[in-house]
Amino acid sequence: MRTFPSAVVALIIAGAGCLRVGDVHAAPPAPSASAAAPSAAVTVNDADLGPLPKLEPIRRVEATADASKELEALLGRLVSEKLDIREAARKELDKPKPELAPAVHARVQQIRDSLDRKKAPSIIDEARKSARKERKEQKKAGKQDDDESGDWLVIVMADAHPKDQTWREVVELLAMVRILGGAATTPAVRDLIELRANFNDLLRIDLGRQIDKLKDKAVPALLEATKHDAANVRTFVSKKLDELGKVTPGEAVSTTDPDALADTLRAFGHIREVEAVDVLLSFANHDRKKVRDAAREAIAAIGEPGRWRLRDAYQDLIGEKVDKSVPWDLLARRIFAIYDKSRVAELWGLFSSGLDAAKAGKSAQAVEAFDKVLARDPLFDRRSEMAAAYFEEAKTVPFEEADRRLAMLRKARRLAPESPDANRVDAEIAFTEAKVLIKEGRPERYLLTRATELDPTHAEAKELLASFEEKASPKPQTAVPRYTLAGGVGAAALLLIGFVAFFRRKKPAPAPEKAKSSARTPTPAPVAAEPASSNDATVESLPHFPAPPEDR
Repeated sequence: MRTFPSAVVALIIAGAGCLRVGDVHAAPPAPSASAAAPSAAVTVNDADLGPLPKLEPIRRVEATADASKELEALLGRLVSEKLDIREAARKELDKPKPELAPAVHARVQQIRDSLDRKKAPSIIDEARKSARKERKEQKKAGKQDDDESGDWLVIVMADAHPKDQTWREVVELLAMVRILGGAATTPAVRDLIELRANFNDLLRIDLGRQIDKLKDKAVPALLEATKHDAANVRTFVSKKLDELGKVTPGEAVSTTDPDALADTLRAFGHIREVEAVDVLLSFANHDRKKVRDAAREAIAAIGEPGRWRLRDAYQDLIGEKVDKSVPWDLLARRIFAIYDKSRVAELWGLFSSGLDAAKAGKSAQAVEAFDKVLARDPLFDRRSEMAAAYFEEAKTVPFEEADRRLAMLRKARRLAPESPDANRVDAEIAFTEAKVLIKEGRPERYLLTRATELDPTHAEAKELLASFEEKASPKPQTAVPRYTLAGGVGAAALLLIGFVAFFRRKKPAPAPEKAKSSARTPTPAPVAAEPASSNDATVESLPHFPAPPEDR
């Protein structure tokens, strides 16, 4: 288990001294030691204090024209008269479509005005009765229940009446509940809760099921809705918060999702929850900027009602009593300034050591120190001064490790985008990419030209560009080998043609008959038999006719 110095523990306890007794068991996750316990030695000057952050009001996300068209087309397919089209559209909803969520509000308002409020509940009830009956029959038959048997959209679509306008609108509403739940964003959950206000108990069970799936992601919108104008909505969200175990501020912020945490902190500001000020102060010095900013915006939004808690927290920080007449905004600004100085004290030490190492030419040590700073605070105020060390260290990385070399060069480029040395960094990136392509056998002259244009002093790029044809480009083949190769290919082709013709030639024609002789030729003496050739065999196979009579 991680241990802290006794002084740090004492400061943490003092900072949490204002928590309600009922909140002790649900305290928020402890930030880092530096975040939870700023040094008491840190002092601030009121003249140097920055302004308080402002909490932006809740605004609806505007839907794009493409999203509106896509939603309209999807809902149209869901209520088609053709079963296969309806089923295909329903399966599309199995995958989240967060881009469609902003377009839901406009369609919901249209259905809100046209829906038959008496007929719609009966459609859902009849569909649920049919589904229950079917499940009982399946159970009697020994079949397993369908995993989607509790999904209202599936149930209502199974009892289809595509020509009934009320049925179509109910299906569209259930589909949009699915879309909003799949988006899993705070604006989408706000629209889910608004459905509870617009349609009363019609969708209550289905809405509750979606919120249960969302868990921590639903908490910010639920907290905001505790101040909703509609009593039925306040009752609904209070019950869901209780079921999720998110009743107290300490319980509400118990999440590992930084986006949900930031939205939860802002929700306390939107509803001006004074009881949450202590929790907000514990996150006002968080390592994550989005969480830190959200906590401070919420504290500023609560304002004057939280002054006494701010005064107690400030007294714990400085170790002495504070005049009761000090306004709340000055107290908040002082607390935030002390938090900032204490949080970055270690970072400034690392940053200074990195600068010293860079000046001494020890770029590897400088980069190691700067990596630790950026890991804690990616937007460190003087991060641009780190770029030179990353650039120098990148040049020491061999080209065999091109990926690491390029990653370090690009990091240097991001750290100081407006630096006068930005062109040199870009030139080195282009040169490195050119070397990689040459090694792969795909030389690119443009990269070398760009490197020399960006950095005219880049000697290696100039040298490689000057000898590009010789060292970079593959050597062209000479004329003699090229012609020799062509001649060899031609000769091989002729030999192949002759070989094929030899085996495909026609059988030889039979020998012509001897011309008639006026004198009888003597019969030749017998000679030793010789092996018959293939041609002789062919002749012997021909028919023989008797010789003509001799002339008398």
